Amino acid sequence: MKPIILTTVLFLFLSDALGQPPSKFNPNYKPKTLDEAIFQLEKLHHDTTKVQILSMTEDQFTIRSHFGMGMWIRNNWGLWGGGKLSKYFKSIGIFHPDDMSGIILTSYYRHLKRQDLELDKQVKYYLDYWKSSNKQQDSLKNLK
Repeated sequence: MKPIILTTVLFLFLSDALGQPPSKFNPNYKPKTLDEAIFQLEKLHHDTTKVQILSMTEDQFTIRSHFGMGMWIRNNWGLWGGGKLSKYFKSIGIFHPDDMSGIILTSYYRHLKRQDLELDKQVKYYLDYWKSSNKQQDSLKNLK
């Protein structure tokens, strides 16, 4: 009986001592890539918050989060000031901080839903939006 108890205590001690400590969210850390941003949001949210997010549709989550979590992301992760995450997005053709945070929020939601992030489609959506917007601006200029 003693060897079983000793083995169990030793196993629990070693698994606790050698196991990874729980991840803690560091509000000062600035992610450099989309994957790092998703990982940071994963650490930020408690399971109950994740359940609330999952109870929404993707559009509900991204719209409701734009001025809260989205603004926090834009202001704290250097999307306005040219931080490393901003440079990552610029390298894939995304230049506006609102678009960057939109992709982060959409990707985080899809990550929680265990869906494909479809990053290429997200990028195309914003590129098409700006192309259409620029065409509209050009047509308005021609009316003057």
